[in-house]
Amino acid sequence: MKFLIKNWFNFFSKNQGSNSSAILKEGFIDPVTGRHSLDRLYEQFAKPQVKGLFEPDAPSIYINHKIGQKVLGDYIIDQVFEDKKTGFYAEGRLPLKANQPPVLVIRGYGSWYPFYRVIEDTPDVFIASWEGQLKSAEKKGAIAWLKNHTQQGQKPDMIGESLGGKVAQQIVIKYSDYIRSTVTYNSLGISPELAKIAGINNIFHYFTLGERYAFWANRGGYLPGYCFQISKRGRNWVYKLENKIILKAKLSDLKNHVKSRNLSQLFWVFIAQIILLKRHNDIILNRHSPVVDIINLEQLQNI
Repeated sequence: MKFLIKNWFNFFSKNQGSNSSAILKEGFIDPVTGRHSLDRLYEQFAKPQVKGLFEPDAPSIYINHKIGQKVLGDYIIDQVFEDKKTGFYAEGRLPLKANQPPVLVIRGYGSWYPFYRVIEDTPDVFIASWEGQLKSAEKKGAIAWLKNHTQQGQKPDMIGESLGGKVAQQIVIKYSDYIRSTVTYNSLGISPELAKIAGINNIFHYFTLGERYAFWANRGGYLPGYCFQISKRGRNWVYKLENKIILKAKLSDLKNHVKSRNLSQLFWVFIAQIILLKRHNDIILNRHSPVVDIINLEQLQNI
């Protein structure tokens, strides 16, 4: 146990500098695994989930909640921030347990139930430098909420999946003093210029093994931080079979498939898209014995 803790601490020191001791002291890094201590709960907050879709305490941000509503994980919805012009939607959640922080949860592309805000979200999805939803976060009070709780001695965490992860990175660049830690899941990239900004601590990126949508969407970059590759069972036979289907679909040649009306090829494209969509949104960390590996940001395009 001491050996594991020592090696993780050495890794943190190398990647986050002198702030490593403070991070471990604050208690949001598991000293054995190196993961964010709340990453399993935050995954349920950040990702869409079919299971529990109509349950009143369903925690997913892809379901709109009401102020005062309690959600799974012992959190209360404190504030809702929405801008219908840009598609921005986020919730400020307060813990019922004293040992957990407030958290700002930012929704990704569209919504899960009901499915909407897709058109409004599109510029922020496909243009890495677009800051429409960042400006909405400022205008609709999300930043003020972060600042207010920080001033009360309860610095919040901030989380987001996909587009929500991109917006979270944009926010923490400008307002890092109001954020304890930032956790993203299969995040879209930010502009390469912003991704080069150094000195922003406590960033955690989680990417599903075989993820593609996050990298295809806007070819953006990512803030330096702790980066994890997660999967249910690693590179097992199911994963290898799925990859063969994806290769067979030849997604890079999709325009020609449509133009030629090649129904056989379009069938494989359809199956491949289902696989990739599932990888992008699937709950991983809450499965039994998930595989979690630490990787470098430079490896992202190869996972």
